Amino acid sequence: AGWWSSFRHITLPMITPVIFYNLVLGIAGSLQYFLVPFVVNGGNGTPGGSTLFFNILQYKTFFSYQDPGYGSVLAWVLFIVTLFFSLVLFGTQRRWVYYAGETK
Repeated sequence: AGWWSSFRHITLPMITPVIFYNLVLGIAGSLQYFLVPFVVNGGNGTPGGSTLFFNILQYKTFFSYQDPGYGSVLAWVLFIVTLFFSLVLFGTQRRWVYYAGETK
């Protein structure tokens, strides 16, 4: 068996739980990205709107523009998007995540 075959059939299945865990946390974390761009430029989204992330828009809508209704809708949209990606990952984990000692 070559190195690719060993990696594909032995190593990769053994690290799929770690890959799954990192995917879930990475997606949830990336959708919550707020603090660094807000501190760096005060939530202005400069230069050219390149740092105006969804969470900064939500914060500005809720507090700066004083529109809590629309800010709450944006929070729900973020929740639904996060829930969708999490459900997709958890729904497909049986096909690609290997747990040692698990009977199928």
